[in-house]
Amino acid sequence: MPPESFATTDPTVDTLVCCLSRELPPCEQSTALSFCYSASKIDANSIGWLPKTAYDVRHTNGELLVCLNNEDLVGFVLMSKPSPYQELRCLQIWVRPDARIILHGRHMLGVLENIAAERRCICLRCWCAEDLPSNLFWAAMGWHKKNWRLGPAKKPRRHNLYVKMLSPARLSPFPTEPSKTGGFSPTTLSQPHLLGGAAV
Repeated sequence: MPPESFATTDPTVDTLVCCLSRELPPCEQSTALSFCYSASKIDANSIGWLPKTAYDVRHTNGELLVCLNNEDLVGFVLMSKPSPYQELRCLQIWVRPDARIILHGRHMLGVLENIAAERRCICLRCWCAEDLPSNLFWAAMGWHKKNWRLGPAKKPRRHNLYVKMLSPARLSPFPTEPSKTGGFSPTTLSQPHLLGGAAV
């Protein structure tokens, strides 16, 4: 069973555990990475394709979040390092097709918000292809569409930029020691908000 660093007190999610992949027991880390690798093969239209090294590097850096329900892997979030503008980007978010209930996405986004606050970020952002149903999810989670761009493909798709501002009250105080999440000491934060992304 992975560490419950980010477990909430919400009784509706008491079977859910979200943690950084590198916090899993060593014997479970390779399974989690294989799960993440498989997403591009299963659902490339939704989340695109990244080489395995992209997941490996984020795993090492504490930027790969995995979600388990009853110890079964159901989703993951690939995130960036905090930018100089105190912004954390959600690079990929994916929930297994047979596990797509809003509970999983909402829980992962809530944990992502907690991590962003620990790392002194004031803003979360992600890009989502306009033709995907997950646009409805981002809006339902309280993320706001701010802009759009065309993707890099030969037949580019339009992508929407979604942004979520974090309340200053959610930011962790100045740290006294590093936390396991690679940033600042955790603080008591509000209940998770909703999720969205490419395939949730």
